[in-house]
Amino acid sequence: MALYNSDCRNPLEDLEKAFDTSLEDGTWPGVVVAATNKSGSFHYAKAFGNDDGTSDGRPLAMSSIMALASMSKLLTSIAALQLVEKRIVDLETDVSSLLPKLASQGVLCDWDAAGQPCIQPRKNPITLRSLLTHSSGAGYDMSNPNLARFTAYKGRNVNSGTTVDERFGYPLTFEPDTAWEYGTGIDWVGQLVERLTGQTLEAYMQRHIWEPLGIEKMSFWPARLSGGDRKVRISVRDEASGRFTALKQLFLTEGVTDCFGGQGIHASMEEFLKVIHSILSDDGKLLTSESIAMMFQSQLLPASRDSLQRHIKECDPQSSFIGIFDNNRLYDWGLGGMLAMENEPFGPQAKTLFWSGKPNLFWFIDRESDICGVLGTQFLPPGDRKVARMIEVFQTKIYEARCNF
Repeated sequence: MALYNSDCRNPLEDLEKAFDTSLEDGTWPGVVVAATNKSGSFHYAKAFGNDDGTSDGRPLAMSSIMALASMSKLLTSIAALQLVEKRIVDLETDVSSLLPKLASQGVLCDWDAAGQPCIQPRKNPITLRSLLTHSSGAGYDMSNPNLARFTAYKGRNVNSGTTVDERFGYPLTFEPDTAWEYGTGIDWVGQLVERLTGQTLEAYMQRHIWEPLGIEKMSFWPARLSGGDRKVRISVRDEASGRFTALKQLFLTEGVTDCFGGQGIHASMEEFLKVIHSILSDDGKLLTSESIAMMFQSQLLPASRDSLQRHIKECDPQSSFIGIFDNNRLYDWGLGGMLAMENEPFGPQAKTLFWSGKPNLFWFIDRESDICGVLGTQFLPPGDRKVARMIEVFQTKIYEARCNF
């Protein structure tokens, strides 16, 4: 933990009181938080609670292994940008020839009176940029009712299949670069990295991301990690009783044989912090300054940007996404995460890059304020309002603590 000026109130004491209270009121079984600045003069890391919310649960630690879920997307985006830097691929490259299963999909437009899907041939190219920014039309059948219907029509369960081709080989929801929908694009990017490098995504990341940062506890296959056999279990909160029970079905990529670049990585929060700190500090270990600058710039075409903004305005973003969202504020998509396009009242400045993971994990990188942080927990449902409030507390107190540095 960092040292503080005794003349300045220590906001992290307030943070710890709030997080201790959050355990008592059943917000979550346990949580791990960490934040730092470029120089490391400010560094805060602490684990609270355990893995099931009972007195018999295993205490969480900074080294606890968690399923990152969609926080994996940042790592796969970095891998793709490394290939762009090497001129192996370009953001505007039509990747159809490298991803034939995806390229063969048309656009699911409607259903006819007989209950048959109406699928039109795709007209627009699928580019690396569109896959990285959720503007390719490649959605999730676990969140899109139309795709769920199509999956059932094919006699399959949603989110089933052991490979990316098997699980996500269904139609697009719109023509590429004409709208925005959160989906499978970065899982396909992971496949693209494998086919361009001739390596598994695990092997590529091990050499080009994890080793340069000294990361040892990060893998698509947690059983291979030291302590991976004791990874934090996924819990489900029963809203009636407030109790947490173990998730009974397989979670996301459990049982798969492919490296799913959009959702399959497991890691400790202290290791994930190394990744976002490298981006914040622009240390050259992962990406060039030019690539990092692109991550924090809008990457959406106007039609997709408008679609994203409509989605945020028309839905309840608090239940769709993890964290604090204001329907009246502007958001965009960079490379690796969402961009806040306006200053947030609880600290983050415009162009803060952030995103999350399904079991209520969250990360952010604010270059203007020189701060990055991650919050990790492992329970469902995602988009929990109590968690959103605690993410706001986390960010607010971390930003306040900067008065000491």
